[in-house]
Amino acid sequence: MRRIAPFFFILVITISPDASAWGWDGHRLICALAETRLTPKAKVMVDEYLADGGALKEGVVDFPDACVWPDDVKYSTRQGTYEHHFINVPDGADTLDLQRDCAASNCIAVGVQQSLEYLYRKPSGKRDVTRRAAALRFLGHYVGDLHQPLHTGNASDWGGNKIKVNWLGKSSNLHAVWDYKMMETMKVSYPDSLDYLKSVPLPETAGDVDVYRWMNRSLALARSNAYANVDGSLIKSGDNLGMAYLNHNKPIVVERLVQAGARLADLLNRIARGERPVAIVISTPSTD
Repeated sequence: MRRIAPFFFILVITISPDASAWGWDGHRLICALAETRLTPKAKVMVDEYLADGGALKEGVVDFPDACVWPDDVKYSTRQGTYEHHFINVPDGADTLDLQRDCAASNCIAVGVQQSLEYLYRKPSGKRDVTRRAAALRFLGHYVGDLHQPLHTGNASDWGGNKIKVNWLGKSSNLHAVWDYKMMETMKVSYPDSLDYLKSVPLPETAGDVDVYRWMNRSLALARSNAYANVDGSLIKSGDNLGMAYLNHNKPIVVERLVQAGARLADLLNRIARGERPVAIVISTPSTD
């Protein structure tokens, strides 16, 4: 039986090449939405930690812009964070099997957990202050990543990156369609779409800090929507995707952006209240 705690995270394994969920506009929108839901105490905390980011050589003190930084550094100064952007599972898997998928602790749940821990800790020196400043940016980015369904996709196709499709007559791949192509066609952009997204009724989020459930929901949407044509058939390389696919998935794109913003705010508000995350590390199965 899986332990349930009020505030916990599960460490899982992943494999994928290039992954940049929601594109820059999507990540900015999610972090901007989160800003609108911060408590006064959390807002002061976020502003302070953003201002501490000078040592990152990033120079950004705007939270939405800071949330795209993790994609800028995952190939350069922060290569060790590359696999913190996703989790992939075997083809056809309908749920995450923690014994099967957790052979290594290097995935998006690890990134979220590390970020929360560094945000919670009191810094003992300049290095810890810098680490905390980076953790804020990573957390904002990773929460956005894990709400993009193909960041919990198939290991074999690298979360849809290897499925080459034609999007509205132009060559692309399935992962890119979900990262930004649909948003571009929907004209969802930052900051123009912020007021619209703020007006969207919140999906279920209250009290929900179960990251395992968040990831399973993304996997379910990958199976039911991202990997499936409107007629239910599996998308394969060479398929043409267009307005029927877009109209079918518009509500999912909007829901996941709004949900990610609300959940990110909830996490930051909890940290500002002094709550500490409880990590659940998956161990090797017993041979008894």
